[in-house]
Amino acid sequence: MTASRDDRRRSFDAAAESYATARPGYPEAVFDEIAERVSPPASVLEVGPGPGFATVTLAKRGYRVVAVELGENLARVARRRLAAYPSVQVVRADFHEWEPEPGTFDMFFSASAFHWIEPEIGYPKAHRALRPGGLLALVWNHATPGRRGEPRRFWEETDALYRHYAPSIARPEPRPRWRGPYPRREIAASGLFGPVERLTWRRSRRYDADAYLALVGTYSDHLTLPAEQRNALFAALRTLIDERFAGQVRREHETVLYLARRAAD
Repeated sequence: MTASRDDRRRSFDAAAESYATARPGYPEAVFDEIAERVSPPASVLEVGPGPGFATVTLAKRGYRVVAVELGENLARVARRRLAAYPSVQVVRADFHEWEPEPGTFDMFFSASAFHWIEPEIGYPKAHRALRPGGLLALVWNHATPGRRGEPRRFWEETDALYRHYAPSIARPEPRPRWRGPYPRREIAASGLFGPVERLTWRRSRRYDADAYLALVGTYSDHLTLPAEQRNALFAALRTLIDERFAGQVRREHETVLYLARRAAD
């Protein structure tokens, strides 16, 4: 049985401690692009900071941040990691229900989280929170299969394991090209923002079996698998990495940044 959307968006709280170390970070170039448009010490409303992954970078650059986090454990970890930055406030709340003070922020920011917010709630609320001309900045990391070589082979060999051990979260056959979330059309449909810029960066990272299992162990579809099924899948992935890939695999990632200005009322 596939977990509900609400169960999945709440599942990250169980991985609060490992999320910050297991997930790939965001390139500094992302924040350079943002700073060219809205420079510190601008005020930022961040949605879904998790354990403060991107929030730390914003804080180091001098932004003043109000970060709204759904998970109690994630909010606790974020507060601990951001304790040295008095300009950051972590609010434990469901953004669907939380109301920002209108027109008080220079930037609305979310990193790998805004797809969990219903568009008919998220975009109007972002618009209300921003000052005229304020910046909407949404960024995601996602894994890509790679065109050839080890990343592609590992991607393809894991497909068989998912179909066998966890068919409910296996990639469909034939596998569609992953393009990530679709905020450009959502932003346009809202009618609340100007033209959208889309910027991308590609990177790769090597993982041993422990690091790779820690990474996928922070994904909502894996977190919500029944424990017996998840354990069997993870054991098979470990065997694959150790025996077929000599204990290490390389995985490719794409970072995508969407930027748009708040339109006039």
